[in-house]
Amino acid sequence: MRILQLKFGIIALLALVCSCRSIQPEAPVNENLAETPPPVNSLTNNIVVPVEINLSGYFKQANKTVPEITSGSDRPCSGIRYEFQFQKDSFGISTVNNQLLAELVGSYWIKMEYCAGCTDMFSAKPVCVSPLVPFSCGIGEPMPSLKIRFATDLHINENYALESKTSVQELKPLNPCEVTFFRFDATGEVIKEVRKTLKKQCEETDKQLSSITFKNEAAELWKNMNQTMLVPYLGYIHFEPLSLSLVKPRLANNKLYTTLVLNCKTYLNQNATKTMLPELPKLSIISRAPKDTFELLTDFELNYDSISQLFTTQVKGKSVQIKKNHFEFESVKVSGLDQKRISLAIQFKGTKKGTLYLAGTPVFDNENGILKLDNLTYDLKTKSLLIKSAKWLFSDRIYTELQKATQIDFAKDLDELKKSIDQNLQQKNGDFYISGKTHDINVIHIFPTIEKLYLRTCLKAQLNVKQ
Repeated sequence: MRILQLKFGIIALLALVCSCRSIQPEAPVNENLAETPPPVNSLTNNIVVPVEINLSGYFKQANKTVPEITSGSDRPCSGIRYEFQFQKDSFGISTVNNQLLAELVGSYWIKMEYCAGCTDMFSAKPVCVSPLVPFSCGIGEPMPSLKIRFATDLHINENYALESKTSVQELKPLNPCEVTFFRFDATGEVIKEVRKTLKKQCEETDKQLSSITFKNEAAELWKNMNQTMLVPYLGYIHFEPLSLSLVKPRLANNKLYTTLVLNCKTYLNQNATKTMLPELPKLSIISRAPKDTFELLTDFELNYDSISQLFTTQVKGKSVQIKKNHFEFESVKVSGLDQKRISLAIQFKGTKKGTLYLAGTPVFDNENGILKLDNLTYDLKTKSLLIKSAKWLFSDRIYTELQKATQIDFAKDLDELKKSIDQNLQQKNGDFYISGKTHDINVIHIFPTIEKLYLRTCLKAQLNVKQ
């Protein structure tokens, strides 16, 4: 009987010893975990397209519209009668101070007669009753000349066409024709007549400029940037045009410079279908172009099982000696805990064995491309049990090893993703060449859910579009 009692006592003692060596706290329960993260919002981006128009062709056409010869006359019965002819010597157009400036230099001759008085007493029409006194300039002598300068201010209307206002900025004689005997400046009469021709010339200049339009370029950009681009392993990047703007044009070096700005919605999904393109909108004019950087939000999914395997690989077999106590990691199992934290179930052996439950906040080090855990602490039920049975497990050395093991380096993956995006952004669409360069890929938010950990990421790239 004593032998039987002794055996039962040994068994009970072994059971007690084993139970004292085993740590098995109650597992934490997840709180308010969603099945999916909040939806990814599309972003509005600006695509900037430089436009350059060489005005040399317009200059040549404008030169042709200026007549080589302008003539006129005025023959009243009494007073000064004259007949003149103005010929174009040179004509040039340049761009100065954001204006089109045209300069015309021409020479002229003028024939004149002076009648002191007229009468219609002896005829049906008035006739001069005094001898005519003839005089002239530029006949049989060097011809006097005029310099005329036109200035054109340019604007662009909502229909993508140029609007201009051309006026005579300067009209002056270079060597006036003055008849000393009569103290009469014949140049004034020539200028008066030439002004009539110049008014028509200004109107013709504005008409020619109104034929310059950006509508074809804008329509091509509008159509071709309704774009869906496949990026392997990522999905389809969609560009949906919303509006078009144009920077107020600038004139320099005989060229017109401006910038088309396409405002578009940008998002990413797994659907290759393009949206229906609306009609080309009216144009708005802006003072300057925005930055040509576009941003895109997307979610990367990390399965908890995959994270568990990575953490286990990095910690399995590592041991910590704490005075007389020995601790060795066996495995790590990751799960979602709440809207900000994840739970770690650490299997261990050594002086004691069992499971430890810890909680940590996943954060992403964008500078180094590393996912890690902050504020790593024991779960309250685990902490309560350890206080009673194994305070030595609060050792900072165990925390240190865990913090080392619970990191995932994504730097190489992000570099490969940048290369993949950049390769797929090099495209030709119609008359436009698209090229892109990814600057940053930053994790801006982390969402623990029931089955997965989601990294919400913002891609920033520069997109160049040229004709």
